[in-house]
Amino acid sequence: MSWRETTRKHEPVAYFIGLAMMAASLTLSPFLMSIAQFWLLATWLFLGDPIKTKLHRFFHNKIALLLVSLYLLHVIGLLYTSDFAYALKDLRVKLPLLVFPLILSSVKPLEKKYADLLMIVYVVAVFIATSISFTKYLMHDFEDVRKISRFISHIRFCLNIVLATGITGYYLFTRKMPWWEKFLCLAFIAWFIVQLYIFESISGYLAFLGMLAVSLLYVFFRRVKSVGWKVAGIFLVVALPLLAGILFYRTVHTMLAVPSVDFQTLETKTALGNDYWHDTVSFPIENGQYVGLYFCRPEMRDAWNRRSELDYDGLTRNGENLEATLARYLTSKGLRKDAAGVDALDEQDILNVEQGNANYVNWTHPGVYARLSETLFEYSQYRRRNNPNGGSLSQRLEYTKASIYLIKQHPLFGVGTGDIPTAYQNAYEELQSPLEPQYRHKAHNQYLSITVGFGIVGLVLFLLVLFLPYLSKRTYRTYFYTIFLVILLISMLPEDTIESQAGVSFYALFNSLFIFAFRKKDESPEKE
Repeated sequence: MSWRETTRKHEPVAYFIGLAMMAASLTLSPFLMSIAQFWLLATWLFLGDPIKTKLHRFFHNKIALLLVSLYLLHVIGLLYTSDFAYALKDLRVKLPLLVFPLILSSVKPLEKKYADLLMIVYVVAVFIATSISFTKYLMHDFEDVRKISRFISHIRFCLNIVLATGITGYYLFTRKMPWWEKFLCLAFIAWFIVQLYIFESISGYLAFLGMLAVSLLYVFFRRVKSVGWKVAGIFLVVALPLLAGILFYRTVHTMLAVPSVDFQTLETKTALGNDYWHDTVSFPIENGQYVGLYFCRPEMRDAWNRRSELDYDGLTRNGENLEATLARYLTSKGLRKDAAGVDALDEQDILNVEQGNANYVNWTHPGVYARLSETLFEYSQYRRRNNPNGGSLSQRLEYTKASIYLIKQHPLFGVGTGDIPTAYQNAYEELQSPLEPQYRHKAHNQYLSITVGFGIVGLVLFLLVLFLPYLSKRTYRTYFYTIFLVILLISMLPEDTIESQAGVSFYALFNSLFIFAFRKKDESPEKE
């Protein structure tokens, strides 16, 4: 057997190992992401068909060339950039945009057994990563629940959880398996949903709803023959967002609706005989109650300093104003802001306040309600005092203002690959943004980020890269690729998904996998 024949024999296993390492590393190890890419590149160079044959396949694959053009767009952006240090760093981070389309479009698709095994490796890796984060959650070893993600940001982690949930559901409903495997799949799905709920990620919740809608449509239109059930499926998909909207409205109304206050009926003295301060204007609303009612600062200070090592006039462990956090927490428990209120707190309450948790309900009911409560409070502060600092939603509003400002200044070709950070800092100064320096970031919206960097021309190319592969060929519109694309498109609204190693690797790997590496129904070895 010749050397070339030997390498062809071992090529599928070598590629699978590299892809498996990459799939596992997405949630478990940023370092392994780099190792896996080098492994795949070495396999591409030294195993299988000659490089000339592989390059021929690549250059004759229009979709692969389109995907790689997104990386070339960043290279072209060097022509009108001044900060080459940042530009080269950005190009290094985004190498997966070049590597995965090049490699996976020029080698043969995975055999079905390897494709299925790769998805199992990915799902198990996500399970292991969530187990690690859940252990940290149970130990209360965090100041912000979103920090329990051990290896990557909680937002990218949630995208992986949603995709793993969809993949597990697919195998559950489309594969014949013994009862214990079905039970295991159901357990994994339930586990992932619980973990997603804990992370309090709005983008994760929205991505899950998008994935769920696609899954329901897939089940009713691809697996169900009855017309009646298909109509029921459409009704269910439409009803779900409507129900979510109603629940959202009622929850928001409950959080913001406060009863009218008759100051004549309010008590003026504490149990210790000190004066209460009543204010419904300067203080915020917490769980439908005015934080500024029944407020006695001297008693709160003395009572708190007796119970905690953190100074009342200082900061919480996550850098928030301790007095404001304590006042909000007492209000959320229905307690007055005096010595009796502080003394009524148990040790867990004290720990919660020290860690910066300003709402008792957020501790007892983490998840959607807690995240919504926090977001509404942040936005109300932004509207009241024009203070976006420390609030995720209000900060994003400032990021959007700066992005639109920069797009108006550089509409066609943007500011270039390396000048994006400097351009944003200049924009914040020129707009006199109230954002403090540590909060002055980029767009946190992938569509805006691309437009700021490369203008309308870059945005058009970016949208073509996202949508054209899916629309170009019916056989590309598989369940896996559909839910992946929905998750990706939703994630890019509140986040710069492909601006980090974890995000760009998530996109580049699965985009190329589902287009090139998974054998489609109309493909067979004879056609290759």
